[in-house]
Amino acid sequence: MNSFIYYFSRPWLLGAALIFIFIPSTKISQALESGAEFLRIDTDARAGAMSSAGAASAMGISAITYNPAGIVSIGKGEAALSHSAWYLGSVHDFVGAGMVLGREAGIGSGGAGLGAGRVVIGLSFTRLSSGSLEGRTAERSKTGGYSAYDQAASLALAKQYGLYSVGGAVKYIESSIAGIKGTGYAVDFGLKRGLRGVPVSVGVAVQNLGPGIKYISQRDQLPLSVSAGIMFMPVQGFMLNFDARRYVYDKYTAYSLGTEYALFGGPGTMSGLSLRGGVNGGTGQSAAGAFSAGAGIKFMNADLDYAMSPEGKLGSTQRITLKKKF
Repeated sequence: MNSFIYYFSRPWLLGAALIFIFIPSTKISQALESGAEFLRIDTDARAGAMSSAGAASAMGISAITYNPAGIVSIGKGEAALSHSAWYLGSVHDFVGAGMVLGREAGIGSGGAGLGAGRVVIGLSFTRLSSGSLEGRTAERSKTGGYSAYDQAASLALAKQYGLYSVGGAVKYIESSIAGIKGTGYAVDFGLKRGLRGVPVSVGVAVQNLGPGIKYISQRDQLPLSVSAGIMFMPVQGFMLNFDARRYVYDKYTAYSLGTEYALFGGPGTMSGLSLRGGVNGGTGQSAAGAFSAGAGIKFMNADLDYAMSPEGKLGSTQRITLKKKF
């Protein structure tokens, strides 16, 4: 593991990863359209309000979706519930919980207040439900309704190595349309590092690495992505995030810039109020869907976060997340 961290943090490897992520979206060959689109949906209102910029800043159990290395920031235990009003009456829900498994003997808190021997486990379940849909034949006559859903269950582990956090997750994916199910699995990997002496953290993650979802005799690719992010706090209480995410099979790069301003309170406090905003861009991004905003309230070790993003003619998406630390 130490050798893995050493080579993964070498400048030449980081440079190669950044070149790959920022490469222009010119299609060398016909792009493959990936399936399981629900895996791209935000599961956390805090990150959603910052336009999904979470590779370096996502913390707690919610980080399982953005960078599994981030779950190492869980203190003793944490649980989260998230609900989103999605397009065309569909709903998106997330539930997750994490806890510390152990701490190496003789090692206290250090760095960002985390013990170097901490091992954290996280579990999560995500579901996108489309409700009842109207069915039609090839002649456009009604055939009755049918239902559709997509869901995924994840198991993640993360460990702290000095300034580095390393994490990975495995997930089972299931998709159903009118009773026809497709199943698959995928793995995620993540790395985060805080820079010594400056309020900066960087993170990289590989998500949805797997063989795809199989429907009877057809297999759809997963939205495999490679992302890199940086989090910077120029002044106390104000945070800037920037993420770049390369979708490998779809051959385009999405960019996210997010901000968070703590009106009062902050990390380690029992209460607080934060305002957030973000902007994103990339291939096919409409002007209406480029912005997001939200707010968060902290009280008695619980966080209530809200995010919204306009999507033009499709309406707007709204998300609310409740987290509780134990």
